[in-house]
Amino acid sequence: MTTRIKKTIAILVLSALSSLALADDAPTRVGRVSLTQGQVSIDDDEGEQATGALLNWPVTSQNRISTGRDGRAEFRVGSTSVRLGPDTALEIIQLDDDSLRLNLRYGSVNLRVRNAEVVDGFELTTPEGTLRLQQPGRFRIDAGRQANTSVVNVFDGVALLDGGGGARLIVRAGKRAELRGDEVFTGVAARDSFDDWSLQRDQRDENSISAQYVTSEMTGYEELDQNGVWRDDAEYGPLWIPRNVGYDWAPYRDGRWTYVSPWGWTWVDNAPWGYAPFHYGRWVQVNQRWAWAPGRNSGRPVWSPALVGWVGGTNWAVNFGTGGSRPAQGWYPLAPHDRYVPTYGMSRNHLDWVNKHAWNDNRGGVSPNYRQNGVTVVPNDHFGRRGTIEVRNEPKTVGRAINLVAAQLAPAAPSLPANGRRNNEQRN
Repeated sequence: MTTRIKKTIAILVLSALSSLALADDAPTRVGRVSLTQGQVSIDDDEGEQATGALLNWPVTSQNRISTGRDGRAEFRVGSTSVRLGPDTALEIIQLDDDSLRLNLRYGSVNLRVRNAEVVDGFELTTPEGTLRLQQPGRFRIDAGRQANTSVVNVFDGVALLDGGGGARLIVRAGKRAELRGDEVFTGVAARDSFDDWSLQRDQRDENSISAQYVTSEMTGYEELDQNGVWRDDAEYGPLWIPRNVGYDWAPYRDGRWTYVSPWGWTWVDNAPWGYAPFHYGRWVQVNQRWAWAPGRNSGRPVWSPALVGWVGGTNWAVNFGTGGSRPAQGWYPLAPHDRYVPTYGMSRNHLDWVNKHAWNDNRGGVSPNYRQNGVTVVPNDHFGRRGTIEVRNEPKTVGRAINLVAAQLAPAAPSLPANGRRNNEQRN
């Protein structure tokens, strides 16, 4: 079979896979756990629960975040920050391209909304009422701190508060409203130490250098300034280079895989900055250093579970040293000229956005040497287990050249236990 025929077959396979992926569009906006202190857990409607190392954990519809008496947590969706105080339970009812709907069962939430486009799709309910936004701003909501009472403080912006008894109230900056059953009480907004802490967190985003290179609606952008440097490249455009990584470091080599519906296997990186560079853009090697290439800042970014190419499977074996030769599963970071093929629903416009630098590449992608330098391999049976798959700076573990040209889908979903739910147990 000639090289030209092989390339033609590969293109046809990619096109077919792309068409299959377009049945039902998955959301292109996903949040991120950006901070935890003390006892914090997150679970979903499939029964999966994660605790402990939650930094960079994806946040989406039907997630529930809870804090203990000593706990605090923050999750971000682009430029929007949602912070949970101690002893708080918050449900993410809906998080997609147009909506962010939350349910505060009890506890305290400090909310910062910067983008006017987020206002129309935002809603937060408590047992006593519903909060909708009229303008961006900073807000504090409490539920259950007093029996049958919800409290809203508006520090900046304007909110519309609907009570359970049919009462409706516009709450402006500097004002406070309390819902007690069917009664509404108003007063002056009051801050406490939780709000002061939240304000300090907000101030980190002021004068962001990274916001000059990527949109602030790219979730995780706020971590880039203090963890790397930007430079312009004639071929790839803006490049961000991480600081304090080892000589043998490669993208997607220090973190975890977890299965998140409807997207599939999703990467959770261990680095504090490890969200935006692993769910948007591509990676390249420049002067023997890895650099993240997000592309030019244009419109709302499209989130992906992991921008990698997959190799291996049950018919492909690698020698793992003491474990001997075993079937293996590997992955490598996609470069700007590599096409990403999702296994979930994605509209043609969103797919074109993710692959905006890949469609007009006459070189057929980057060289095999580039991919060899970035490949990471684990035993194949890791992806058949329930729970997360730990990847702790795994060596390449490859003693021979790998064919990384052929299209390879991501591994299948892990098997379910008898109760039909996945338990997010830590696995090595």
